Amino acid sequence: MKFAWNKIKKPVFILGPMSDITTLPLMKICKYFGADIIFSSMVSSHAVVHENQKTFKIIEFTKKERPVIVQLFGSSSEDMIKAIKIIEKKIKPDGFDINLGCPAPKIVKNMCGSAFLKDYNKAFEFVKKIRENYNGQLSVKTRLGVNKFDVLPLLKKFEEIGIDAITIHGRTVNQKYIGKSDWKSIHEIADQLKIPVILNGDIVDQKTAHLELKKSNIKGVMVSRMAMQKPWVFKEFKIKKDYYPSNKELVKIIKLHMKYYLMYNKNKAFIEMRKFLGSYLKGFNHAKELRKMAVSINNQNDFNNLLKKINHEYLSQK
Repeated sequence: MKFAWNKIKKPVFILGPMSDITTLPLMKICKYFGADIIFSSMVSSHAVVHENQKTFKIIEFTKKERPVIVQLFGSSSEDMIKAIKIIEKKIKPDGFDINLGCPAPKIVKNMCGSAFLKDYNKAFEFVKKIRENYNGQLSVKTRLGVNKFDVLPLLKKFEEIGIDAITIHGRTVNQKYIGKSDWKSIHEIADQLKIPVILNGDIVDQKTAHLELKKSNIKGVMVSRMAMQKPWVFKEFKIKKDYYPSNKELVKIIKLHMKYYLMYNKNKAFIEMRKFLGSYLKGFNHAKELRKMAVSINNQNDFNNLLKKINHEYLSQK
């Protein structure tokens, strides 16, 4: 069945976009654990228009990961429209998401991402032009404002022109990732919009997610860093219980994730996997020593030795 935001049933649990991290291997492992919707890494519309092959690799997916939403950033609505047409033809994602929330200096400097929130009229015209030229599922990911919560009027205008869904990161642009996410303001937005609103920011466990889902009309939650640290968080969301992989299960998960990386990019698989291994080993006894091994793996032999340590010698859960 064709994906549509207005047909999703509450609650949905979504893998969020992380630059160069939410690629096919993480998409696959999160889908394995039950992620309902997958967002790709954020990619540049300018790079797509100029046929940058690395960019197409970043947003690669298979039918098993669907529904997949490709997230784009850019400063030119013309480039965004062209990029959508190119990607639509090449890989046919289930929808596109416009990034209006990234606070990274290099993004803002190029008048992309959260730079648009400094001028709501400009942001509206930017999104409106894209909406007028693309008939598929189109969502927006944004923040609460530049330095205070004042984005609601803009989001109401997005709803009026047919934007299909909104994801809100519960911080202002100036906060970046400091301080606590303001979920109360996201709930206020959700209760004043008819289109699906997704809560994002500081969801650290299934209990918190389900408590917040009860407080308003939000349709679901998006997790990014938490999914990177433990992709089984999606299983926790579904069973409404914390889940602690046994040593044997953890080895199985790590091997599966590595398998996906070897299929995706054999030359960089072991180096790329390092960033996940460090997170996977958190919360276990002797994790410090194991993580030291994990961040230096270079080949299959190094990887096998690490698994042996995990499975037979070191790990006993707290």
